[in-house]
Amino acid sequence: MKKIVVISVMAAACLEMAGMVKSVQPVLPPKLSLEPFVSLSFTPDKIDLGNVSPVGFKNMPVKLQAHILANCPHQVKASFEPFKNKNSNVSIRPEHTSVEINGRDIPMTGSGVSILSSARPTPPEGVKVPVDIKFSARGLLLYPAGPYKGSIVLTITTRP
Repeated sequence: MKKIVVISVMAAACLEMAGMVKSVQPVLPPKLSLEPFVSLSFTPDKIDLGNVSPVGFKNMPVKLQAHILANCPHQVKASFEPFKNKNSNVSIRPEHTSVEINGRDIPMTGSGVSILSSARPTPPEGVKVPVDIKFSARGLLLYPAGPYKGSIVLTITTRP
């Protein structure tokens, strides 16, 4: 950096002596952005559990591949929005449903549970992380028949 400034000042002095230029400002490299950046994507982006019998299902496994890109420490939290009947808006009660992600129980309500955390940035190409999900439901005879929809919310945030 000092060499660039010295060379620029010397060149300006030489050019000014020759009467060609009044002044030359040294060219400095642009400032690098140090803003925190986090990105999370999944393959596949939708999960279809298929048809479920009235007795329910137990440990229905789903495997996803997460791609994480971050230039700072980060964490991924998971929360769950209960299954809701598309036709009647009736929800399966939280005590009748459970979700486990990478071996951790995810409560049906609340701000979420940390399922992944890193104190370092990822490499420039990011990292691939397997996400194993197990759904369980019981007591489905209590609920109307029809299609149900629920959501797993995975959120990536920066860590202090």
